[in-house]
Amino acid sequence: MSVPFISLIGLALLQGVMEFLPISSEGQLYLIAVGIYGIDEGIAFSMAIWLHLGTAIAVIIFYRNDIFNPFFNKASLPSVKTDSKDEQVKKLFGPLFRFVAIGTVGTVVVALPLYFLIEGLFDILMGEIISLLVGVLLLFTGAVLYFQRKTSGTKLLSDISFSEVFLLGLVQGFAVLPGISRSGMTLTWLLLRGVEDDEALRLSFLLGVPAALGVVGLDFIRGEVFWAPILVLALITLIALVIGFATLVVLRYTAIRAPFWVFCFTIGLLVIIFEAIAIIGLVTF
Repeated sequence: MSVPFISLIGLALLQGVMEFLPISSEGQLYLIAVGIYGIDEGIAFSMAIWLHLGTAIAVIIFYRNDIFNPFFNKASLPSVKTDSKDEQVKKLFGPLFRFVAIGTVGTVVVALPLYFLIEGLFDILMGEIISLLVGVLLLFTGAVLYFQRKTSGTKLLSDISFSEVFLLGLVQGFAVLPGISRSGMTLTWLLLRGVEDDEALRLSFLLGVPAALGVVGLDFIRGEVFWAPILVLALITLIALVIGFATLVVLRYTAIRAPFWVFCFTIGLLVIIFEAIAIIGLVTF
C-alpha cells in the first residue's frame, strides 16, 4: 500500500511538535494516519515509530553539550598525569551516561515483548478495536498527567539512585503502546520522585533517545519501513528533526505545566465514542 506524500509531510510536522508534549505522539499519529488518511493499521504503527528518528536526532543536537562534552571538550577531560585510568573512565562515562544506560536496560525489558505483542494484535484484531484501545490508553495518560500536575521538587541527577533509574526505564517501556505518552510517563515519574522541573525535562528527553533509535532500528532490520522510498523517509525524518528542534527551543522558555491532561481526556473520549459506535455498527450489520 502506497502512502500519499502529502500525508507523510503532515505527519512529520505533527511528530516534530507532539513528541515533546505529554500527549502520546505515537497514539495521535496512529489515529490520524488511520482515521483521517485511511492508512493501514500496521503501516500507521510503523510510520509513527519511524518518525521518532527525526525527533531523537533533534534531542541529540539540542543536548549536544551534555552528551558530547566529556569526549570532545578538552577542558573537561581528566588529567593523564593526576588521574588513574579508572578515574578517567569514570569522568568520561559519568552520571548521565549511567542514567541513560541503566534506564535503557529497563526500557528494553518491557518494550521489546510489548512491541511484538502489538504487531501480533494487528493480525487478529479489527482496526476499530485497536483504535478503541488507543483511546483508553489516552485516558490513562490524561489521568496520570492530572494527578501529577501540582508536583514539584528540587532533586537533580546526582540524587537519583540506580534502582530508581531502572524503575524509570520500566515505566518508559510501556510507552511503546500507542496512546501511552513516553514523555508524560517519564516526566510524571521524575516529578513524583521530587526531581526539579527543568532537570526532569532534560532527563526525560535524553532517556528517550536510545529507546527511539532502538525501536526504529528494529523496525528497519525487520523490513517494516518499505512503505516509502528511502529519499522520502529521509525527507520526513529531516522535517521531524527541524520542527522537533524548534519545539525544544520553545519548551526551554515556556512552562511544562500546561493542562495536557485535558487534551488527552478529550481525544481519548472522542476516540472511544466514535470507535464504539463503529464497532456496534459492524456487529449489528
